[in-house]
Amino acid sequence: MVEEKRAFDRIQTEHSIKIVAADGSTFPAIASNISLTGMLILCDEPTLNRITPHGAATTTAQDVHVRVRMVLPDVPDSRSKLGLFGRIISVRTGGNTDEYRIGIQFTDYEAGSYNALELYIDSRL
Repeated sequence: MVEEKRAFDRIQTEHSIKIVAADGSTFPAIASNISLTGMLILCDEPTLNRITPHGAATTTAQDVHVRVRMVLPDVPDSRSKLGLFGRIISVRTGGNTDEYRIGIQFTDYEAGSYNALELYIDSRL
């Protein structure tokens, strides 16, 4: 029997997100699922290599941090824009040869983002 590690429900999604680089530039990826404590990002290899210099070999020990911006659908404008900060906890290859799944654990939230995300998730459970 496998014990569930997650303390919060994850919802399946397919949201376009933007990864914010250290220089402020952004590039796209997809959020595959999200919870109050993390998300799973889907991307191709060039995007993976922009997110982390370690590529598919990235581990938690390398302490790679990520900043994510996303807009929640069907949410009033005042609560739809999220700013999330996290660290990479896993990188796996996906079903396609050029698909990667990046597990992110949130470490901080821009003002109002935690509450907006909580309301969004609760509305979909």
